[in-house]
Amino acid sequence: MSHQFKPGDLALIVGAFNVTSNIGQVCELVEHLPNGFISNWVDPSDGCRLQNTTGAPAWLVIGDGLASWCGAIGWVLAVERHLMPLRDDFAPEHQKAKEAEPCL
Repeated sequence: MSHQFKPGDLALIVGAFNVTSNIGQVCELVEHLPNGFISNWVDPSDGCRLQNTTGAPAWLVIGDGLASWCGAIGWVLAVERHLMPLRDDFAPEHQKAKEAEPCL
Protein backbone atom coordinates (compact mmCIF):
# COMPACT_ATOMS: atom_id res chain seq x y z
CA MET A 1 0.00 0.00 0.00
CA SER A 2 1.40 3.38 -0.98
CA HIS A 3 0.67 6.25 1.36
CA GLN A 4 2.26 8.89 -0.87
CA PHE A 5 4.51 10.04 1.95
CA LYS A 6 6.53 13.21 1.59
CA PRO A 7 9.43 14.67 3.57
CA GLY A 8 8.24 16.30 6.78
CA ASP A 9 5.32 13.90 7.28
CA LEU A 10 4.92 12.27 10.67
CA ALA A 11 4.49 8.51 10.89
CA LEU A 12 4.19 5.76 13.44
CA ILE A 13 6.66 2.89 13.12
CA VAL A 14 4.53 -0.26 13.02
CA GLY A 15 7.09 -2.87 11.98
CA ALA A 16 10.81 -3.56 11.79
CA PHE A 17 13.24 -6.11 10.40
CA ASN A 18 15.93 -5.72 13.06
CA VAL A 19 15.34 -3.13 15.80
CA THR A 20 11.89 -3.91 17.16
CA SER A 21 12.27 -1.36 19.97
CA ASN A 22 11.40 1.32 17.36
CA ILE A 23 7.89 -0.11 16.91
CA GLY A 24 5.37 2.32 18.37
CA GLN A 25 7.68 5.32 18.03
CA VAL A 26 6.64 8.48 16.18
CA CYS A 27 9.09 9.69 13.55
CA GLU A 28 9.49 12.42 10.95
CA LEU A 29 10.19 11.38 7.37
CA VAL A 30 13.29 13.10 6.05
CA GLU A 31 14.22 11.55 2.71
CA HIS A 32 13.14 8.66 0.50
CA LEU A 33 16.15 6.60 -0.59
CA PRO A 34 16.03 3.99 -3.33
CA ASN A 35 18.30 1.01 -2.63
CA GLY A 36 21.97 1.98 -2.94
CA PHE A 37 21.35 5.74 -2.84
CA ILE A 38 23.22 8.06 -0.46
CA SER A 39 21.26 10.61 1.56
CA ASN A 40 21.55 14.37 1.39
CA TRP A 41 20.90 14.37 5.15
CA VAL A 42 23.96 14.41 7.39
CA ASP A 43 24.02 12.58 10.72
CA PRO A 44 24.67 15.32 13.29
CA SER A 45 26.55 12.93 15.58
CA ASP A 46 29.31 12.07 13.11
CA GLY A 47 28.84 14.28 10.04
CA CYS A 48 28.36 11.30 7.73
CA ARG A 49 25.75 10.72 5.05
CA LEU A 50 23.78 7.49 5.03
CA GLN A 51 23.60 4.91 2.27
CA ASN A 52 20.55 2.72 1.85
CA THR A 53 21.84 -0.84 1.82
CA THR A 54 18.58 -2.45 2.94
CA GLY A 55 17.94 -4.06 -0.44
CA ALA A 56 14.69 -2.10 -0.87
CA PRO A 57 13.57 1.53 -1.08
CA ALA A 58 13.38 3.04 2.41
CA TRP A 59 12.68 6.28 4.22
CA LEU A 60 15.29 7.95 6.36
CA VAL A 61 13.33 8.90 9.47
CA ILE A 62 14.34 10.80 12.58
CA GLY A 63 12.90 10.86 16.08
CA ASP A 64 13.74 10.94 19.75
CA GLY A 65 14.90 7.55 20.95
CA LEU A 66 15.06 5.84 17.54
CA ALA A 67 17.88 3.34 17.23
CA SER A 68 19.38 2.05 14.00
CA TRP A 69 20.74 -1.43 13.44
CA CYS A 70 24.30 0.01 13.47
CA GLY A 71 23.91 1.55 16.92
CA ALA A 72 23.23 5.14 15.86
CA ILE A 73 20.60 7.01 17.86
CA GLY A 74 17.94 9.39 16.51
CA TRP A 75 17.50 8.00 13.00
CA VAL A 76 16.68 4.78 11.20
CA LEU A 77 15.92 3.57 7.68
CA ALA A 78 12.36 2.25 7.46
CA VAL A 79 10.61 0.58 4.56
CA GLU A 80 7.24 2.13 3.74
CA ARG A 81 5.19 -0.87 4.86
CA HIS A 82 6.60 -0.39 8.37
CA LEU A 83 5.25 3.18 8.56
CA MET A 84 1.70 4.35 9.30
CA PRO A 85 0.96 7.97 8.36
CA LEU A 86 -0.13 10.42 11.07
CA ARG A 87 -1.62 13.14 8.82
CA ASP A 88 -5.19 14.42 9.05
CA ASP A 89 -6.20 12.80 5.75
CA PHE A 90 -5.16 9.41 7.16
CA ALA A 91 -6.88 9.78 10.55
CA PRO A 92 -8.28 6.51 11.89
CA GLU A 93 -11.97 5.95 11.10
CA HIS A 94 -13.09 6.23 14.74
CA GLN A 95 -11.47 9.68 14.95
CA LYS A 96 -13.24 10.79 11.75
CA ALA A 97 -16.54 9.50 13.14
CA LYS A 98 -16.00 11.34 16.43
CA GLU A 99 -15.42 14.59 14.57
CA ALA A 100 -18.73 14.11 12.71
CA GLU A 101 -20.85 13.60 15.85
CA PRO A 102 -23.50 16.29 16.37
CA CYS A 103 -23.36 18.48 19.46
CA LEU A 104 -26.24 18.01 21.90
